[in-house]
Amino acid sequence: MKKTSLLLVCAILVSGCGRLVKVPENERVFRRVIKVELSREEIYDRALEWCAKKLSRIKDDVVVKDRGEGRIIARGTGKYSEYFNFLVDREFSYSVTIEAREGRYRVTFENFVVYYDERQLKSSDAEFRFEIDKIRKKIDVLMEDLRGYVGRGAAPGEEKAPEEEW
Repeated sequence: MKKTSLLLVCAILVSGCGRLVKVPENERVFRRVIKVELSREEIYDRALEWCAKKLSRIKDDVVVKDRGEGRIIARGTGKYSEYFNFLVDREFSYSVTIEAREGRYRVTFENFVVYYDERQLKSSDAEFRFEIDKIRKKIDVLMEDLRGYVGRGAAPGEEKAPEEEW
């Protein structure tokens, strides 16, 4: 009985350590290039409007608005559930860069920081596989929302590989 209990405890501990696999830096950046039949100015205006509507929490902020370059850099926050999608909600922050060009734009989400606040506010860069996977799901939803907002009423374009034709 003791051996079985010890074996079970060891198995639980070993499986818990599987969550602590670090992700390489290049996999912590989510980027897409999306074609849309709009001018650079229209893409910029719609993306800025999306940022103003979606990034509306206290910690969110549009940091750079450069109409001449067609670039927007903003900070945002989100939440994901760490265990079984309901036990512990973790807040995270990120930076988003939207670069508009004629007929396409590139959106990049990066610089993810996770906040652990059980007893006191602690934060660290998101670097473990389980964190990145949970954050990716939330960021994918934001990317699709941006794509829908910018492309509303325009001829649909296709999604490109991250650096293709940029």
